[in-house]
Amino acid sequence: RQIRNGAAMAAGAGQIIEAGNIDKQRAVFALLSNEFIALLKQTGLDSGKLYILHCPMVFHDKGASWLSSSKEIRNPYYGEDMLNCGSVKEAVN
Repeated sequence: RQIRNGAAMAAGAGQIIEAGNIDKQRAVFALLSNEFIALLKQTGLDSGKLYILHCPMVFHDKGASWLSSSKEIRNPYYGEDMLNCGSVKEAVN
């Protein structure tokens, strides 16, 4: 499933809150992250810099990415269990 517009992205964010368990929250977060990353690459930023970070282990080693304003790895998929798992894949400004 793809989230295609701003309203759908907002609804997807609401799904994270409503998800019944952490696995569903992770799946929705990954979808939203992919959409935000695609949007960022398409439009760029007026100022500043964001980093695309990637965890190779989440989703049974399929991996997933997220955006951060810092190069510091703070893995949102595994939290405290593997807080530093991941790497910086790209900077976008």
